[in-house]
Amino acid sequence: MIACIRSARVCVSRKAFVPSEPAASSSLIRRFQSVERQVLFNRHSHNKHANAIVSTITLNRPKANAMGRIMLQELSDTLNTLENDDETRCVVVTSSSQKVFSAGADLKERATMTMEEASDFVTCLRNAMNRFSRLPMPTVAAVEGVAVGGGLELALAADLRIAGSNATFGLPETSLAIIPGAGGTQRLSRLIGMARAKELVFTARRIDASTAFDYGLVQHVAKSGEAELKAMELAWEIAKNGPIAIRSAKEAVDRGIEASKMEDALEIERECYQRVIPTHDRLEGLSAFREGRSPAYKGQ
Repeated sequence: MIACIRSARVCVSRKAFVPSEPAASSSLIRRFQSVERQVLFNRHSHNKHANAIVSTITLNRPKANAMGRIMLQELSDTLNTLENDDETRCVVVTSSSQKVFSAGADLKERATMTMEEASDFVTCLRNAMNRFSRLPMPTVAAVEGVAVGGGLELALAADLRIAGSNATFGLPETSLAIIPGAGGTQRLSRLIGMARAKELVFTARRIDASTAFDYGLVQHVAKSGEAELKAMELAWEIAKNGPIAIRSAKEAVDRGIEASKMEDALEIERECYQRVIPTHDRLEGLSAFREGRSPAYKGQ
């Protein structure tokens, strides 16, 4: 039986983000790194926003970022860190390759599993996607190349999605006589509508970045190779704002959209608003506005 383990150390490095750095030399544009870890985790600071931290999760398994036991464990370890992280204001999930975000489950590894092991693995994968979607800070998926199966399900679990113009998306599971099992049938239908989601799932068809934008699957389409750069720009735009307010806003939207009645949803919004009233950041925002300067939020 495969256990969904949630306790291990994550190697974290901190990098400074320089907005004027040319894209060609940016640390954000990478090929697969020759390290053993299949999931890389870094924190980035900004030279203009001292208190803002953006963290990146980078899928780093050649050649297709196929999701097997090791990658899933390392992703779970990274989520352990982020779930208790009060510094990170936004998370960007990306790939070391510009050709593939993730091709989904490792089918070669899956073929060696018993039925019970396969079922347990999908359960652990579904749990990881749920944990990623429920992170308290906003999340952005930067998708270059292929994002299919579990790869698309990971992108769907993010709050926002940026696609490179070369990106392709799909849920091919029915062509393998299975169905998407890590949230694909539910998150896709909520995002682009039931009929379009059913068509993509039933046909196992792939769509390009332009179609994904038209469907509302992605919020922006960047030039090929620049999805992560665009995602980081968006992340910094988010991270400069009040961190407690951003987390409260995410909770208000996520919980409210699931409420059965508007009055229940508005009560959720009220609860989340009450959280920001006693904060120092709220007073800092008012002072900065009055004094005509940029606020320095500390998450307090």
